[in-house]
Amino acid sequence: MWLGAGIFADIAVTQNFQTVDRFLSAPGSVGAAVELNKIGRPREREILRRNAGEENNFLFENWERMEIILGIALLATLFFGERPNKPMLAAALSMWLIVLIQHFALSPQVTEMGRKIADLPPGDPLNKTFWIFHGLYSGSEILKLLVGFGLAFRLSKKSKADPNQFAKEFEAQQTLAAKTAARIRTGSSLG
Repeated sequence: MWLGAGIFADIAVTQNFQTVDRFLSAPGSVGAAVELNKIGRPREREILRRNAGEENNFLFENWERMEIILGIALLATLFFGERPNKPMLAAALSMWLIVLIQHFALSPQVTEMGRKIADLPPGDPLNKTFWIFHGLYSGSEILKLLVGFGLAFRLSKKSKADPNQFAKEFEAQQTLAAKTAARIRTGSSLG
């Protein structure tokens, strides 16, 4: 669920910006085309891309909150499961930590700089800083997905059942029963 929704969110945010250009090239109605021509498509593109950026900020912020909750649930499930597996716990914990870094360190910076660079010339140094943070966010997202796919693969692998497990458990129970019976006989013969 976490991986699927994460991929969906990543696709949605990239499509928000591409939708602006698709809409401007084919507005879908004569009335919309007339209005866009009055305003000027380059000016309208800037406004619509700014709107797409705000939509993406909303999606990321709320998806990251949900990821924090999903991460806690996954960690609890793995930790309190039948037998906690340290590598799987470490993978889930690393995914959760990546989300925390994204949510509390990277996203606020990307959001704030994204709002500022909309009004700055392309050569402004803040543009470079924005793209560095954007790249860090994208890289951390890819890392989180890779760790998640590895964890999902590991969780989906079934361990091979021991064909002698029943016999071993039966033998252990018989041994325990024999020892208990011997203690009882020893204890009753002493008393």
